[in-house]
Amino acid sequence: MADQTVTLLTEMRDQLAQIAVLKPHPSPALDPVTGDVLALNTFGQVCTWIALLCMALTTVYAGMKASQSKNNGVEMLTFFITAIATIAYLTMATGHGVMDSGTEQPFYYARYIDWLFTTPLMVWDLMELTNSDAMHIFVVVGLDVLMIVCGIVGCLLIEHGIRWAFFILGCVFFAMVCKELLAGLNRGASAARGVYASATYLTVISWTCYPIVWALCEGSDVVSVNVAALLYCVMDVVAKCVFGIIIVSNRDAIEAVNRARVKGGAVSEATPLKQSDL
Repeated sequence: MADQTVTLLTEMRDQLAQIAVLKPHPSPALDPVTGDVLALNTFGQVCTWIALLCMALTTVYAGMKASQSKNNGVEMLTFFITAIATIAYLTMATGHGVMDSGTEQPFYYARYIDWLFTTPLMVWDLMELTNSDAMHIFVVVGLDVLMIVCGIVGCLLIEHGIRWAFFILGCVFFAMVCKELLAGLNRGASAARGVYASATYLTVISWTCYPIVWALCEGSDVVSVNVAALLYCVMDVVAKCVFGIIIVSNRDAIEAVNRARVKGGAVSEATPLKQSDL
């Protein structure tokens, strides 16, 4: 009896020790039967499909606006932003684009591929409204890419201490991007400043929510995968769809940018704009 008690206490001690060791490294979100990454439940799937629909409709809207204008560079940028997001959400909605990250939060790499392409395009889209030079756009886009790469690396690392280090580094790059975008509020054609201000404030506020959600989801595993899907879907729709509609629905502001660019190129305002001018 004494031996059995000692054995039981020893096993309990070993289990508690394993729990203490595994606490920073939660068990992977895998199906116990198939071994596959756990799929979203009905709620999470509905959120993803709704986001997909919003992205697709905004893509069609931006494409229609682009087809109605000869100088459609800004509209095409917006079109590509939501088109890429549409593909990413179609991938996730059909149960793909996800892999085990070794934690309770699966790594939706389709979402990060989306961000790696669309957020630089959003920065480019915004800075076009201020008629920024190519090198300035390149620098800010580069900072944005570094921000997303830090998030990707952070998700792929199981060790939480290192994950948070990349999270902080990504926040530094994010702050630098926001600083540059806010610095352009009084630049460019006066007719485009209102649209730029609206789109920039929307971008800064909506993007600020991403590190908060990342900290709750990938960072600390506080919320479930399905709640994470809801939060990311809402943020993506606001950051991309509302953003795109604000820009492409204000053709007067885009034309003001075109005129300012033509004047800056020492071309007569009466000269018709070419596709290459944007």
